[in-house]
Amino acid sequence: MLACPAGADDYSLDMRDTDISEFIASIGKLTGKTIVMDPRVKGKVSISTPKSVTKEELYEIFLVQLGVNGYSVINVGKDILKVIPQQGAKLEGIEVQGGSNSPTHTSERIVTRVVQVQNVDVAALVPILRPLVDNQSGIITPYPASNVILITDREANVRRLLEVIERVDKADSDDTEIIWLENASAPEVSETLTALIREQTKGSEGSRLMPIIKADARTNSLLIRADESNREYLRQVIKELDSEVQTDNNTRVHYLKYAKAEDLAEVLEKISGTIIEENKDSAEPVATKQGAIHIKAHEATNSIVMSGSPRIIRDLGQLIEQLDIRRAQVLVEAIIVEMGEDRAKEVGVQWLLADRNGSGRALAGTNFTNLGNSLNGILDATSDGEQSVAGALRNVGGLTAGVGRLSGSGLNFAVLLKALQDDLKSNILSTPSLLTLDNQAASILVGQEIPVSTGSTLSNDNDANNQFRTIERKDVGVKLLITPQINEGGAVQLQIEQEVSSVGDQVGDDGVSFNKRQIKTAVLVDNGATIVLGGLIDDDIREVGSKVPGLGSLPVVGRLFRSDSSRITRRNLMVFIRPTIIRDQEMLSSVSKAKYGFIRDRQLADKDSAVELFPEERPAVLPEWTGLGPTSINVLPPKK
Repeated sequence: MLACPAGADDYSLDMRDTDISEFIASIGKLTGKTIVMDPRVKGKVSISTPKSVTKEELYEIFLVQLGVNGYSVINVGKDILKVIPQQGAKLEGIEVQGGSNSPTHTSERIVTRVVQVQNVDVAALVPILRPLVDNQSGIITPYPASNVILITDREANVRRLLEVIERVDKADSDDTEIIWLENASAPEVSETLTALIREQTKGSEGSRLMPIIKADARTNSLLIRADESNREYLRQVIKELDSEVQTDNNTRVHYLKYAKAEDLAEVLEKISGTIIEENKDSAEPVATKQGAIHIKAHEATNSIVMSGSPRIIRDLGQLIEQLDIRRAQVLVEAIIVEMGEDRAKEVGVQWLLADRNGSGRALAGTNFTNLGNSLNGILDATSDGEQSVAGALRNVGGLTAGVGRLSGSGLNFAVLLKALQDDLKSNILSTPSLLTLDNQAASILVGQEIPVSTGSTLSNDNDANNQFRTIERKDVGVKLLITPQINEGGAVQLQIEQEVSSVGDQVGDDGVSFNKRQIKTAVLVDNGATIVLGGLIDDDIREVGSKVPGLGSLPVVGRLFRSDSSRITRRNLMVFIRPTIIRDQEMLSSVSKAKYGFIRDRQLADKDSAVELFPEERPAVLPEWTGLGPTSINVLPPKK
């Protein structure tokens, strides 16, 4: 090894297979620095300088040679260096540099650089730069919060990365421009220009830089984002497309997606009249004519056909796009509960004394009408035999006991005791559900039609056995009519008409009576919330007492000359309503799946509890739900 000074500030090196530790020690003596080596630093060095070098150049050669051998030099103090493997250099306390200017010299020392990026997203830039960083000693990572990049590598490589970042980090030359159209339709022009640009850039690597064109139907304008040259080209094309139509009339067909053509045509006719009135003073001659626009609905294709002024057709076309939207639906689930309770008590004694010898006139008797069957009616039945007595007692409720003496002569008497307690409870439950569009009325009726006689007419010969009777049918059951309206914030306004009816008792010769409970109201409910309507609608208590004056007031004995009856009737009607807003097919399928699963679970439960009289014939069960798409709901055949 030869390492000697060639002059006052010049040095020369000539080494052949020199141990790296001796090489490091020689550089330390020549540069005046204390160098500490990691025990892992091993190897041989062969280096020669064809001409003399300065102390600074000697130090750079030292750094380059160690970098070639896979080691890095860390400055840990004034004139104190540490030589370690490159893998650990990025974990040491190396120098941190900042600013956007590139280093003025290219050194092989390890440094950390903080680079501020102005125009490009660092998260997208770092993956491009990472292959340029040394995998052993270098590291590069973004900090999106401040849009900066942290780089740790040899100072020479950091300088190269800074030059790359400087060339990439340039301000975007694209700008956004708004162009208002006077004659053409903005959506149609946007579609035409997009197709034109797509054809021009097909197969080109620059297709990702193609201009972006969007149409604003409300203002009939185009929003263009591109560089200046492309914007100038598009301005010329748009100017040609936005030229005035030479003819005064044209025809346009709008195929509707959701709205009904007949309903929308009525709205457009009224709006077109308003537009014509507003444009009477304008310079366009066609707008002054009342027949400047003709609007017809084509039911077969659910489309709107318009013919007339191009400008009015364009305005109405924008209105159609705003009205022809998918409307939300509302699922209304109801629980209708009617609970009734009737209780009655009757107790009384009736007497009858009669002299059937001679005149057959009654001497004394009691007849309390609040007990239903009277003693006189039962005694009259005894004269017709046992069958008549049985018929008279057929409708007598509770306990009826009697004693008496009936003969052809002498004094006859009869005593009838009746006691009755009657309890009747009812619970009518119905759970209808309706799915309807927003602002669309829907109704459901679960019941039957009852024929009611409204009159009769005799024939021409006034024969009572030959008469004509007119019949009217009435709906009896549970009826629910709901019109939902979705409001701002997810609330639903409900117009509700709910009715529960049933057939009552016979009313004389006029026919049957009908029990009817009806609720008609408007409420505001949040989406998914439950409200209750109704409550106690009937609470009737009736007590009737009949007694013989004087005798009926006596203690103990007076019970034989008195009759009491009491009846209590209570009815409760409650309706629980829960609306659910359905805005897409996924939610609709989820609700349908829940209903479908409920029915299938009931079928499976009924199948398990069925009596096995015919094992080969089992109840049919719906198949499992198959997903969001169309489902073939065929009942599975019985398993044999």
